[in-house]
Formats: sequence, C-alpha cells, structure tokens
Amino acid sequence: MSASVTAASPVGEETVGLDLKALRSSAFDPILLGALVLWMLYAVSGFRLPTSPILLSDENAGSGLRQVLFSAAGMIAISRLVLSKRLAHLLVLRSPMTLLTALILGSVLWSELPTVTAKRGLLYVFGWLALTVMVHSSKRPAKVMLTTVVAFTASMAAASLLFYVVLPENCTVNPARPGLAGVAIHPNTLAPFMSIGLLLSMGIRTVSPVGSLWLLIARGLLAVALVLTFSMTTLMATFVGMGVYLFLNARSYFRGTMQLVACALVAFVSLVGPSTLRSAFFDATGRDESLSGRDELWAVVWAEYKESSVLGNGFGAFWTEGKGRELVQTWNPRQSHNAYLDVLLDLGAVGLIAVLVIFPLGLLLAWFRHGGTAGSAQRQASAAMVAVAFAYMVVYAFGQSFFLRFDAFPFFILTWITLILNNPDQNNLSAEFGETQTPPAGTLSTSH
Repeated sequence: MSASVTAASPVGEETVGLDLKALRSSAFDPILLGALVLWMLYAVSGFRLPTSPILLSDENAGSGLRQVLFSAAGMIAISRLVLSKRLAHLLVLRSPMTLLTALILGSVLWSELPTVTAKRGLLYVFGWLALTVMVHSSKRPAKVMLTTVVAFTASMAAASLLFYVVLPENCTVNPARPGLAGVAIHPNTLAPFMSIGLLLSMGIRTVSPVGSLWLLIARGLLAVALVLTFSMTTLMATFVGMGVYLFLNARSYFRGTMQLVACALVAFVSLVGPSTLRSAFFDATGRDESLSGRDELWAVVWAEYKESSVLGNGFGAFWTEGKGRELVQTWNPRQSHNAYLDVLLDLGAVGLIAVLVIFPLGLLLAWFRHGGTAGSAQRQASAAMVAVAFAYMVVYAFGQSFFLRFDAFPFFILTWITLILNNPDQNNLSAEFGETQTPPAGTLSTSH
C-alpha cells in the first residue's frame, strides 16, 4: 500500500493510503497487551512481594528491571511494525507525536547528561510505540483499553483491600504517610490507579446482568480503596473528573443546568475569596498550606528553569539521584510535583508548547470529531476518557509530575487515551462504535 499522502480531503474523511490495516488481525495482539499489563503492574507495585514490609529509602530501586520490561514491550511493537512494513506509515500518521519524540531524542545534543537523556529517551520511544501499535492493531481499541484498565485496576483494588485486612500494617501502609498503599509502596502511587479505573469504568456499557454486577463490584472496590489512600490531590482530580463526565454525557437540558451551577460556584468563590476557601479546605483536611513543602520546592525549581528556559536541560537530565535533597535539603523529591514545570526543566518552553498542542488541544479537537451523540455508547466512552484527561491535566498535574514519564500511570493512560481519541486510522472511535463523524462546520481535520 502506498505511503503517499493524498490531497486535501473533506472534513471527517480518513487519509487514504496511510492506514495501518496491515497491523490488524482477527483479534488484538495478546502478547503486546500482556506486556502492557506487566508494565502497569510494575508501575503500581514495582513487583514488590505483598508480604514484604514497605521500607523508607532514597534509592531508586528497580531501574534495571524497568528498562528490561519497557524495552521488551517496545521491541514487540517494533517487530510488529517491521514485519507488517508499516513503521514509516505510523510515523507519518502520528506526525505530531513523532515530532515530540524527535525533540526528546534530539535533546541529547544540549543535555547536561547526554547518556542519561539517550537512555531515558529510548525508553520513552518504547512506551510510545507499544501503546501506538496496541491501538492500531486492534479492531476495537477503545473497548480493549477500557476493559483492560478497569479490570486491572479493580484487581489491584481488591488485592490491596484484602492484604490490608490479612497482612501486617507495615506491608500495606507506608510508615511515613498514613493511608492505604496496598500493593504499592505509597498511597500516592496507588491512588491514581484507583481514580483512573473508577473514572474509566463510567465509559463501559454492559448488556447483561452479570456484566452489570461485575461493573458495580469493580466500582465499589475502586471507590473504597481510593478513599482509604487519603490522597487529597487524587480525590480532587476524581471529583473534577466525575463532574466533567456527567457534564459531557448529559443531555442538553442538564448540561445547561450544570453550567448555571458552575457559574454560581464561580460567583461564590469570587465573593468569599480563593485564599479563604483554600485555608478552610486545608484546615478541614488537616493538611498544611505549603502542600508538604511544595511551595518552597517550586520556587527553587523555577529559578533552575530560568537558567535554560528555551530548550531545557535535556530530557530526563535534571532529576538525577540526590538532586532533590541538594535543592531543598529537608527531603529528597524526585520531581517538582508540578507536571508542567518538569516539562519546562526537561525541554524548555519549546517542549511545553509541544505538549500543550498534542494533549490538551489535541483532545479538544478530538472531542469535536469523535465525541459521539448524546446517549450513545460512543459518547459514554469518549466522555469517560476526556474526563480522565481533563482532571489529570488540570488538577493532578499541579500536585504531581507525570508528563512524558511512562512509568507514571497517569501519563501512560493519558497517552493511550489521546491515541484512541485522536486516531486517524480506519479503526477510529467513530468506526468502532458505528457512528458517522460529524465535526463542526469550518473545522479542519487534524490527526495526532
């Protein structure tokens, strides 16, 4: 099949000649999906045995295992592309993400630590390719993602709650941070899995009583485990995500009502004052307004960013072992706890612009194209995916760093969601659910 790009086509039509149909078989690739499940398992647990006590340590353990696992998933994807002769097709079809990947790899030229940048950049490539091939090799990529992630996260919730009951406390609770850690080593690691699984479960439509019961149990397990983590940032992201889902999935009348409520809330906040509400919130939750020292960290990191503001320090070159303690002395963070600030540190203003174009802007355009009609299964699935993306980019990103890090579950899922919603291939979301694409008049066809 020719890889040539056709002339400008009508809005809503796919680019002929650049589809990846050769990747698709009678079913999705079970080997690659298995590798992605192992990837998620590593991200949540680091393959720690449940009976092993959670220990406090500054060491970044498991990096060698991470490299092997991520490399294996990437090589499976590359082999699929090479055997099907579709590597060039994929790079062109996914040109915005290809350009971002080129920027990440190219940053080795100005990196403070070129070897580290090259190694971490290669792992990024493996993660991106694995997820991209997973999307294009499936006839129903949204269903595969939703069922896989919800089933996995619900399993982790069940295991965490079970271990919390039957094992000693030091195996499921971090000694430095109260709240359920479960199969993870920290509540803030477990919480995003529970939150994202819960939000994505809203996008699944069941047709049988057994399926409905399974989904209800999964949501219950995820909700209970999430609450027990006491992770305020994640809980806030979940509440916002649920609100976004309800708004996007509602009929026109109810959306209007929700808009009025939102306007009333904005007016209330303006009258009372954001600082007053902030103080009241932190008093009620027993947390300090410095966000556990994040305000001090942000000030120091921002000063570091201004030293190389255009192109950054090179991908992955800033947060080296011990860098956090060197900056703030009192603790040893491995990130700035602000996703956008860490992109600035790594790739500068150029990198941040690229990230904003591909993710927030790309998802907004994708919603107009593949949001589906109100009440449809496509609208339900797309609303759940957009809700996760919105909540984590608008709320969670200002308390935790995750952009461009495939070992961070929020970015792993954000990329998977973006690939599905912005899919220009013939197995796109509208084709999967059987709905005709109806982008607004005057919009331009874009693909990511």
